[in-house]
Amino acid sequence: FNGATVRSGNAMNSVKFEFFGVASHAAGSPEMGVSAMDAVELMNIGVNYMREHVVQETRIHYVVEDGGHEPNVVPPYARSWYYVRAPERELVDIYYQRLLDMADGADKMVGTTHKVTFLSGVHNGMENRVLAEAAIANMRAIGAPKYTEAEEAFAAEMAKSIPAEKKRIGLMKSPLPDAMGLMDVNLNTSIYDPVGAGSKGGGSSDVADVAWNVPTVQFRTVYTIVSAAGHSWQNTASNGTSIGHKSTIFASKVMGTTVIDLLTKPELVKAAKDEWAMQMQGRVYKSPLSPDLKPPLDQLKPQH
Repeated sequence: FNGATVRSGNAMNSVKFEFFGVASHAAGSPEMGVSAMDAVELMNIGVNYMREHVVQETRIHYVVEDGGHEPNVVPPYARSWYYVRAPERELVDIYYQRLLDMADGADKMVGTTHKVTFLSGVHNGMENRVLAEAAIANMRAIGAPKYTEAEEAFAAEMAKSIPAEKKRIGLMKSPLPDAMGLMDVNLNTSIYDPVGAGSKGGGSSDVADVAWNVPTVQFRTVYTIVSAAGHSWQNTASNGTSIGHKSTIFASKVMGTTVIDLLTKPELVKAAKDEWAMQMQGRVYKSPLSPDLKPPLDQLKPQH
């Protein structure tokens, strides 16, 4: 949609767990092996039982990056990758420690050892309504993009890939005031007042750490069809078309005009800073990254 949210995103830690066991023939001498994959699975089970006992907005995701290679060999090595998200940074720290404890427990159950690699961490978001309203005012002055018949036809064809019940579910959780009226809309050209006040978003961003240090606004412009999920092929497909290009141009104009406002209207800057100070409530920012943490450049290597 075209607009800005004033809801908070989740704080997050990204971490990898590597377990080390002993290889052995899984049929001929299983008693000689120690399965690293067993440790990964047992840790995952512990985390999945923990889900019932965390605050509602918490999100914990994992993938098993390496679980062994041949079924007849006890896996001597296995690796999982976790994201731990929660609505406050302090909660992430608590749940992260529980994951570390579960990795220790998996070692004791299986007989493995393990290594923890902390990759990244971010704070929960803190959006500024004063800046959001300034950006939206510029959106309205500029006007949302108009779409050609060809673009509308492309969007309509792509919309067929999202079942009606999935679209309805997506709109039910949308913060937009007219969400359920968008069932038959493919490209939403409306511009909205700031939405989501008092609610929590599921995702995470390092923009949040900027927002803990200076008043910050994030806005969005339409680049894909209504109810397309984040990280979906529909998003990728539309981004590479004229629909995505129009979105980028529109967003660039909004950014430019809002910056001009901030440079020429000291009262706007003061109002944004006053709101930020009220949000901080005397809290002091502390980075979740240790001073000696190195960028995980190995993540840039091809994975397949």
